[in-house]
Amino acid sequence: MAAIGVRAILVLFALSALRADQAADARSTLDQVARGLSEGNPADAISPFDKSYGDYDKLSGYFGGLTDAFQIVNEIDVVDERDTERDITLTARWTITLSDLGSNYTERRVGDIQVRLLLKNRKWKIVEFLPIDIFDPRQKQSVR
Repeated sequence: MAAIGVRAILVLFALSALRADQAADARSTLDQVARGLSEGNPADAISPFDKSYGDYDKLSGYFGGLTDAFQIVNEIDVVDERDTERDITLTARWTITLSDLGSNYTERRVGDIQVRLLLKNRKWKIVEFLPIDIFDPRQKQSVR
């Protein structure tokens, strides 16, 4: 009987470790998006997105417009997370600071982004990412 209890504890430990790895993988995927934007590389920023994502082309254009026009600093805070073996759904409070060094213009945008990632070919791919308006290079928000 004690052996069954030990096995159950080991299974629970393994499952919680798997969930922790999944959470770390999800955050790493978001970090890849942020890093691509900060480094001025829109191709790297869009690469974690699955091509089936409905706004893939639109968001790719937004990323290109932002990286062409601004130096970018990102801050991401995951405020909610739910995961299963095959998908992760989270809310990320995304802060993006855009600086035009030529004009000394700075703009700070903040938004809660709903993100859903699916495990595809052993990689986490973003399949939902809404709303995307804070990434629109033409949008003007007040400086905060």
